[in-house]
Amino acid sequence: MKLLGVQAIDVLGVANGVYSFEKAPGEAHDRVLVTGGPGTGKTRLLELIAAARELLAPIERVMDQESFIIPGNQTAKAILSWQLTPEEQTTIGSPTPVTTSEVIFRYDEEDEVDSRMGFLLERYAHDDATPKLEYFSEQRRLDIGGGEVSLEEDEQIRFRGGADPRKFAFIPVFLEALPDLAAKAARFKATLERFSPSCTYDLERHVLLSRGRAIRSLTELSASEADSVMFAATAALVGLSGSIVLVDRPELFGISPERALAGLSALGEGNQLILASPSPAFAAGFEGALIQLGSDSSDSRGPR
Repeated sequence: MKLLGVQAIDVLGVANGVYSFEKAPGEAHDRVLVTGGPGTGKTRLLELIAAARELLAPIERVMDQESFIIPGNQTAKAILSWQLTPEEQTTIGSPTPVTTSEVIFRYDEEDEVDSRMGFLLERYAHDDATPKLEYFSEQRRLDIGGGEVSLEEDEQIRFRGGADPRKFAFIPVFLEALPDLAAKAARFKATLERFSPSCTYDLERHVLLSRGRAIRSLTELSASEADSVMFAATAALVGLSGSIVLVDRPELFGISPERALAGLSALGEGNQLILASPSPAFAAGFEGALIQLGSDSSDSRGPR
């Protein structure tokens, strides 16, 4: 599945309007960049998408719906337009490959949601055949000091669309398991090398290398190397293909736009990348939907 666009109605932190990701009627761009100056709502738009997915197919996290409601209002609304694959269309009995979901954020009431899209979004397996919505927030970091997190699906599903600091605590366990996971090890190595010029994985010795030197602890990685490991390990573990991948500040730790896009494109086949960045260098020559946020909303590629 892919997102064709999002309409925000009275959502705190997101200007009212339709944010279109279409390159042709019913066909979504594979790459979307949300850009603009500080405080224009770049991160908030990504958070809105992740929150809408959570309301459509709740996992275990407690959704703070109030944080999306303008003070003094009772509700906020998001309308998401989806482009379905033929398999998804057949699964939910949609007569067309385009469908919409309406999500209402409330203070204390449960609202009926689109059960068809909920069914698609709640499917989860660590394989490339099962689409996911993955969120790499600006707060991402290697959390390796608070205990390990299991690689099992019933544990990992809780982290997919969220920004929990524990999200990447699975990585030490993942690295220990790689000698017995040949396909995942090869994928991890290949994706990591697309992101990082200095960090790689030795498939023979099963060790992580930084500038050719085997590291003893993940704390020895540079910030950009750690960021690359988080992306590559997630894609290899969960099978990140045919998915919607939200990334806030892909250039956060000094990765160049060219290398960041190369790495993100290598996460899996058929992904839709929805990125948020204030970087003019990232926006320059960007191929895909460019959503320019700010005081001037007249840009035809921005909200309308």
